[in-house]
Amino acid sequence: MTAATAASTDDETRDLLDLVRAAKEGDERAFEELMIATERRVARLAWRILADADEVKDAVQETFIRLFRNLRRYDESRDFFGWLFRIAVNVCRDRARRQKLRRLFFLPLAHAAQPSFDARLDEAIARRDDAALLTAAIDTLPQKERLAIILREVEELPTDEVAAILGNSAATVRVQVSNGRAKIRRWFEERGVTR
Repeated sequence: MTAATAASTDDETRDLLDLVRAAKEGDERAFEELMIATERRVARLAWRILADADEVKDAVQETFIRLFRNLRRYDESRDFFGWLFRIAVNVCRDRARRQKLRRLFFLPLAHAAQPSFDARLDEAIARRDDAALLTAAIDTLPQKERLAIILREVEELPTDEVAAILGNSAATVRVQVSNGRAKIRRWFEERGVTR
């Protein structure tokens, strides 16, 4: 990270902390600005977990409702995005469980059919879209490894913060990330995709 990038990041962190403090004091405009400043990252995280536009929209909304209700509990000595992502991950886990139950019990079989994994992969390869390929590879991971990879490698949160979000030890997160990376490499190798 260059000195200019670090200074810019420090300024953004200070600005974010100022919004948090004002929102904690009841400033609705500050809370709105806080939402605007963070919603894209929350939506991106929710998309990586849920991969359904309607579910993502609802998850983002629910995340910010929970943020609003619990903002006074935020400890300013901790990373704000780590704390916000913990809320978002919990919301997405809840929604994913409900989504899975709805599919099992409430959708007729004709509506439950979705494009096969192979069809999505072929489409991604045809477009030569590295991001889509990586997403497809990440989607094959077990949930705990997938969340560890998303939070640590994609969102670039520190290992300790990922551990706190997932309720694991830092060592467990390192193992999950390492195992996830190995599985992703194998996934690409099996498909003859060089990275």
